[in-house]
Amino acid sequence: MKKCLTALAITVALSTAAHAGPTAPSYTLDVTWTHDGAPVASATSIIRDPFGQTQPFRISSGDSLGYGECSKLPDGVKLVSRQKWVGRLVQVDTKKVDGETFDLAVTAIDTAATGKTKTDGPADCVSEQINTTGLEVHDVPVHMRAGSTAEVPLGDPHYKLVLKLVAG
Repeated sequence: MKKCLTALAITVALSTAAHAGPTAPSYTLDVTWTHDGAPVASATSIIRDPFGQTQPFRISSGDSLGYGECSKLPDGVKLVSRQKWVGRLVQVDTKKVDGETFDLAVTAIDTAATGKTKTDGPADCVSEQINTTGLEVHDVPVHMRAGSTAEVPLGDPHYKLVLKLVAG
């Protein structure tokens, strides 16, 4: 009986230690995106949980359009299927975390499809390209500390993307 109680006490102690709360705070990212002052998107998401696991922030509305690329080879042709995102998308990836300092990479897309173009080539090897218009910015680096706000440079004065990193 004494052995059973000792084993039970050890099991309870290990279980309690394993379920003890995390010691690090979670971090949330508030994102506000506007076009000519009108809201495009606004959301809040946890980008780092109390256990130190990071998650990308992503909001999107649109479609992935398919197209084909053809390459002529000595013994035939090579066809490759590609995808092009068309619509609205904001994605924030955490690249590095050092205490309360985060290095982020931001992608912002607000595009519309204007058609497909077929490229010149041999009759048995024609490629396509999706034509788009609008904003398309990839992997803009942003360095932030908890409690700070940053405006992401998008290269278009009609758009404003603001990030706020909150510890809590």
